[in-house]
Amino acid sequence: MIKPLEEFRLFETSDTDEAREVVSRVYCDHVLAPTKNSQLKACHNRVQLLDISLNYLQYGAEVKVEPGYLDDFFLFQLPIAGSAQIIVDDLEFSSSDKIASVINPSEYTKMRWDRDCKKLMVQIKRDALEQSLSRILGRPICKPIIFSHQVKHLDNHHAVIWWRQIKHLIEDIDHGFDPWRSRALLDDLHRSLLTNVLYSFSHNYQQSLSGQSTNIRPRQLKEIEAYIAANLDHPISIDDLVELSGVSARSIYFWFNNFRGTTPMRYILQARLDKVHCALSEPNQSQSVTEIANHSNFSQLGRFSAAYKRVYGESPSTTLRK
Repeated sequence: MIKPLEEFRLFETSDTDEAREVVSRVYCDHVLAPTKNSQLKACHNRVQLLDISLNYLQYGAEVKVEPGYLDDFFLFQLPIAGSAQIIVDDLEFSSSDKIASVINPSEYTKMRWDRDCKKLMVQIKRDALEQSLSRILGRPICKPIIFSHQVKHLDNHHAVIWWRQIKHLIEDIDHGFDPWRSRALLDDLHRSLLTNVLYSFSHNYQQSLSGQSTNIRPRQLKEIEAYIAANLDHPISIDDLVELSGVSARSIYFWFNNFRGTTPMRYILQARLDKVHCALSEPNQSQSVTEIANHSNFSQLGRFSAAYKRVYGESPSTTLRK
């Protein structure tokens, strides 16, 4: 039987130490222990799509796996055969083809796979997902993203669709689809996967995303946002927005909190950062970081650089060099 991602074999082995060592290199250091009288028949296939990897993994034996804290990535898991017991901190549950799981970076995890367990696993770097969420919300996030661990198909239709998309993507890659032939194609695929996972699974920012996408903005808020977009190179105060809209500062703060999940000033900051990011990303950009930042009304370069790195995960000069 042909396994998913068969052409992208990372290893196939019956040696426990070899399996643990190779898996540790792509995930994290962990404990791997087959139960008594179990002979490993492990196989791991893997493709890397920028900050996301698609994986097929089986051990062919009943094993205990203890990765502990993942630290810098999220792990989305769906058995396509067999089952596994998962313990996250004090929560224990079963995972099967109808119950997927999400492991957050900051939570201690242990697992027990049965001998027939075969999983599709999607590894997403924490920084990439946080930056994606920050861009969607239009503001830096102040708390880590925490997903619900147990994802039952009956309770979450959107997660089912996301996993269906993952399966189709894997099938397409197995049939010759080459996302690496174009950086633009790879970037679009990468961004789509990150956006879809944020809108498909339950997490602590879900209400902010839902409010942003389903509520209708007041006419004055649209006017305020248009004014901000047209005046990013000038100072903008809350008094300016009050004068423009003819409503109170309190109403403006309420609108931004309710419809954008942020404050007016943070919204302006993010809009300016996005403008700078686009300018720095232009091919053959001749202006310096300082010149570009000044054009977006950033006068304190130290604070600008710190805010830019929080949102985009790199310094402005690094973006410019790319």
